[in-house]
Amino acid sequence: MSTILITISFVLMFWAAAPRVAGAAGGILQIPSSDSLAHCIPSCGDVDIFYPFGIGPGCFRQGFDLTCNHSTKHPKLFLGSSTVQVTDMYHGGFSTPIIFTLTTTPGTYTYTMSWEAPAKGITIGGDNTFYVVGCDFDVTLFEYGTQDVVGSCMSRCGGKKAPTGVPCNGIGCCVIQLPRDLPGFQAKLVSTNTTATQSDWLHPGIMAFAIFSSWTNVRNFHGAMLRVTIVDQPSCETAQMKNASYACSSCQNSSSGGYGCYCNRQGNPYILDGCMQDYNHKPKEHCPASCGNITIPFPFGLEEGCFANKRFHLNCTSGNLTVSFSEDVQYNVTDVSVEDGTLTVNNMVNGSNEKEAIFIQTKYDGYGLYAPMEDQFDFSMEYNIVIKWAVANLTCETAMQKDAMHACRSSQSYCLNVTHGEIFMGYRCKCSTGFQGNPYIKDGCIGLVLLIILIVH
Repeated sequence: MSTILITISFVLMFWAAAPRVAGAAGGILQIPSSDSLAHCIPSCGDVDIFYPFGIGPGCFRQGFDLTCNHSTKHPKLFLGSSTVQVTDMYHGGFSTPIIFTLTTTPGTYTYTMSWEAPAKGITIGGDNTFYVVGCDFDVTLFEYGTQDVVGSCMSRCGGKKAPTGVPCNGIGCCVIQLPRDLPGFQAKLVSTNTTATQSDWLHPGIMAFAIFSSWTNVRNFHGAMLRVTIVDQPSCETAQMKNASYACSSCQNSSSGGYGCYCNRQGNPYILDGCMQDYNHKPKEHCPASCGNITIPFPFGLEEGCFANKRFHLNCTSGNLTVSFSEDVQYNVTDVSVEDGTLTVNNMVNGSNEKEAIFIQTKYDGYGLYAPMEDQFDFSMEYNIVIKWAVANLTCETAMQKDAMHACRSSQSYCLNVTHGEIFMGYRCKCSTGFQGNPYIKDGCIGLVLLIILIVH
């Protein structure tokens, strides 16, 4: 009797049905500060721990508790009190190896396996890949629960052993790329040749080997990543109304329900002021105010010290105003509006790398801008490309608590939250009703009523 060893390097799995992870006492719901977490254990073995995960009371959000096992030579980190090992961690997710063992029997050619997230709010990230290494198998992957087909592949060996140290190209190995985040999966493996040579280059008797991960070859692969979302509220909007239990500095709705936290730049969005900001609200004196016939209001600027941060840096060449989205992509700027919080651009500047244009996808209602610039700008379509912008990825409430860094400097201005569909981008400023001008500079909003009185007199 031979054995099929299926190894899935994936967050949260073990041998068969996964036990549900029970939360430990001592979890918190409010947004903690860095100081309040200073006493918490920062790592276990060689794995760094990031809040909302943590070990011990007051160090983790409810449902995100971890355990560090020191009984082995090298300490190992586990999810709660389960056997789910955490081998790497990042803000909002982590990875772990997962192993399945299947035993073949004579006359049986179809084998199945399944994995379901051991806790609500955990999904298999869409950036993972499912590999099957072995000879003469057809594989079909289904979404757990719905039975929707995720993908399929086949591996053939032509009577030879599965090759080693080579890309996965259908010869001794096949691959299925996950198209989206999944709550779990079911896989069906069908043997197409009962006399095929066993792929004993890895272990004697092993016929198949599957991995959810990124890899170079079968001897060099990385743990698959699982995403974690906050599920005590269904969306960012409802969570923000439940302020006592809101988890984020900056929020993004999850397609699977609930919400996650993110930073436009660096930092930890799950702690108070955890996202690093680089907003300069005091431009230097004598900054250029225009380029050609286009006025350049702060927070935009042309020179160092004249713009609030690099995202607001514009270029003026021979009277033509441009904005750079990357080293290779520039657009002509036709209008800058602090009133509407928009930057209007049109055709790409000659010489820019057109391959970057794939990040702008035309939709029936305009343009949607995707990675790597999604955290900076939001595209819609009104003849030209109109880019909405936010000055910092903070909510208005959080920004106003940080008065020294708050971008709305005029006393006659107020704060607006900026969204892109369901994604929260940050905040911007606007002059109060009856005033116009620039809310980003001191005394920048001028009263319209006073202006009318002066004209009448």
